[in-house]
Amino acid sequence: MRLVKIVVFLALITSQVLAYAEQAKELRVTASPWSPYVSRILPGNGVAVSIATAVLQRAGYTSSFALLQWPKDLEGTRLGEYDMIASIWFTEDRARDLVFSEPIFENRVKLMVLIDSDIKISNPEALKGYRVGVVEDYAYTQGAYSKLPVEIIKAGTVEENLQRLLAGDIDIAVADEQVALYTLNNKIPGGIRQIRFARDSLSTRKLRVAVSRTRSDAEKIISDFNNALQGMKDDGAYLDILHQFRISP
Repeated sequence: MRLVKIVVFLALITSQVLAYAEQAKELRVTASPWSPYVSRILPGNGVAVSIATAVLQRAGYTSSFALLQWPKDLEGTRLGEYDMIASIWFTEDRARDLVFSEPIFENRVKLMVLIDSDIKISNPEALKGYRVGVVEDYAYTQGAYSKLPVEIIKAGTVEENLQRLLAGDIDIAVADEQVALYTLNNKIPGGIRQIRFARDSLSTRKLRVAVSRTRSDAEKIISDFNNALQGMKDDGAYLDILHQFRISP
């Protein structure tokens, strides 16, 4: 009888350990809308979420996804309500609560003008006096234009900013290249044929995923993620995802 009790006890412990291990492999992922990186209407919830999901799967994790408005996704991950945020930039402040991955993408912030404009957007010194449209409260534009000798005009969205450029209300627009391309191709009919981009980026930012430090295994999850991400870059699976969204690395 004693042996039977021991066997039953060990079986219960084993099942609990296995259940915990299985649960630890299930990650609650979140991010806020930012097409084409995060979007309910795009395949896989956008390119950033698609990359994160595929990398996690290769690393042996399962995941569920919840779309939240910024900054609820950040705060929810910081507090441990979610395990991972799938689209975020590194800052020292955020690193106190989050463990960051290697970059999953490089955001390129660029200047744009009308296609027949003679503004030399490749030379910042030649921009003095022009009206430059930026998106208010967008972190990727802050600082990118702060030293330019220009008049700054703020818009609420990238679409509004580009519409102002097309209407002649501003001379130059600033935006993330992929966000601008997505907006021009999907929200402004014919817009893509009327605007040209600067060849060089005004600034770049590294897009990453991050795991809440409320998880004791946060460092391991990110280590597993980084290894799987590198594997996908080595065998071409990463590029395949970008190509699905018609995005160049």
